[in-house]
Amino acid sequence: MMSPTTHTATSASEQDLRPRARTLSWMASLSVAAGELRAAEGYLLELLAWCAFGDRDPEAATDAEL
Repeated sequence: MMSPTTHTATSASEQDLRPRARTLSWMASLSVAAGELRAAEGYLLELLAWCAFGDRDPEAATDAEL
């Protein structure tokens, strides 16, 4: 018997964000496996920047500045 799923996404936008993060992570892993450390570094930096700044609402940022 399967137990009910206890993890629920907080919003639809959160579910939409996961594939991009997963893709960047996989690309970095594959680059390391291929010996392409510079490429892996680029993917990880892009992932870091995207996590830090990618999901912000531009309108909310301008409202906070006022």
